[in-house]
Amino acid sequence: MNLLLAVAMLFAAGLVRGFSGFGFAIAAVPLLSLLAPPADIVPLVVLLQLCISLQGLRPAWAAADFASLRWLAPGAALATPLGLWALAWLPEAPVRLLIAALVGATVAVLAGGWRLPRTPHGAAVGLVGVLSGLCNGLAAMPGPPVIAYYLAVPLPAAAGRGAMIVLFMMTSVAAFVPLLLAGHLPDPVLVVAGLPAVWAGSTLGEYLYRRAPEAGYRRAALWILGAAGVAAAARALI
Repeated sequence: MNLLLAVAMLFAAGLVRGFSGFGFAIAAVPLLSLLAPPADIVPLVVLLQLCISLQGLRPAWAAADFASLRWLAPGAALATPLGLWALAWLPEAPVRLLIAALVGATVAVLAGGWRLPRTPHGAAVGLVGVLSGLCNGLAAMPGPPVIAYYLAVPLPAAAGRGAMIVLFMMTSVAAFVPLLLAGHLPDPVLVVAGLPAVWAGSTLGEYLYRRAPEAGYRRAALWILGAAGVAAAARALI
């Protein structure tokens, strides 16, 4: 693997995550997959995502909307094994294309200015978590349903961004523990070289976020969500 190019890619992925509060894996996995097989990339991305989640966790925790998190997190945790089970029985490519189509439709609707008139509660939010878990198991992409939810509800950008940082830290822990137990650990050289790059990119992203208007945040989030759909389609077709 070209180490300098990998570090540059990780810096870019960190920048995306620092600004939006999500999107590190969406950016890092497709880029790094150009340099190495996914089996080598996924453990690295999961570990770096877990480490970088600790950066800015305190303000994210303070700003996060826990009324939604208390339903999203259990739903995602419970549905991920179901998604993995379904992946064993369903053809992978059509499922990924279906997810890509749903993401594309969501981006089109949200880009048109549609938003929920009020914030849902209870089981309706839990259903978003279930969809996130299914996407996680089927395509290793838990983000799109959650991103779409926080873009659609009438919450301040800081509350949604903080909630996503907290939620994806939890999903990173849940993903890394099985990798650790199975002995699928990343190359230490890549971790040592990549972590400062991700930290620097995330720091710059947070700096830009603090100076961006809320409308600018929403536009950037929609672009990243659209990229997730493109990535899902590409993985299905390649």
